[in-house]
Amino acid sequence: MVASDSIFQDSASIYDLLYGEKDTISEVEWITSELSAGGVKKHANILELGSGTGRHARAFAHSGFSVTAVEPSGEMLQRATPHERVSYLQGDGRNLKLDTSFDAVLALFHVVSYQASPLEASEFFDTASRHLTSGGLFGFDVWYSPAVLFQKPEQRVMRKENDVLRVTRQAHPSEDVVNSRVDVNYSYTVEDLKSGTISSFEEVHAMRHFTYGEIELLASAHGMSILDACEFMTHREPSRDTWGVWFVLKKD
Repeated sequence: MVASDSIFQDSASIYDLLYGEKDTISEVEWITSELSAGGVKKHANILELGSGTGRHARAFAHSGFSVTAVEPSGEMLQRATPHERVSYLQGDGRNLKLDTSFDAVLALFHVVSYQASPLEASEFFDTASRHLTSGGLFGFDVWYSPAVLFQKPEQRVMRKENDVLRVTRQAHPSEDVVNSRVDVNYSYTVEDLKSGTISSFEEVHAMRHFTYGEIELLASAHGMSILDACEFMTHREPSRDTWGVWFVLKKD
């Protein structure tokens, strides 16, 4: 995810435990089919912005793609497993400048929604467009405003455990309707099952939600157009029940 390095300073060590059940392989297979429909074939070059611990990047590499995985959090990168077709870089998707063009740029697991202000979103789209070849694709999923405003963010508790750790994460969201943002206040409790030591810390994740029209304006402002928009992992039309919407933009 693209965010301040400090956001994941403490939670990076438990990130893969929290999301270990996420079906990364199925997601990559679905995204690959989306890219193929837009003309991006396997063995293409992909730039992933906000790559986290590299789970998606490695899955794309296993499928034959060459991936440049960019992540701002050094703590997350330290936990990324090497792969011969993945190049890991520490950097911010809002100001990244590489001397390479890519067939596709990806920002997965709500990375674009971490661009919490209009300026940050614009800078991020500029980065994506600048690194795309003509006709290249920018694929990403975001929180969708009609669903966020209709369903309302809720307090939630996540509990995960492995042979070493037991983690409890409580989420307390706070809505900023004027700025189309939800500040998710996370409280973590981590128990070391061997020593019995218990630690706790907090994080605030500022998440922006977007309308179709906002994405359309951002795309147009940065030389791209919307090729597809649907519910992530399905092809259902976005609605008030669709919290996560997948967009594919095409570089002019």
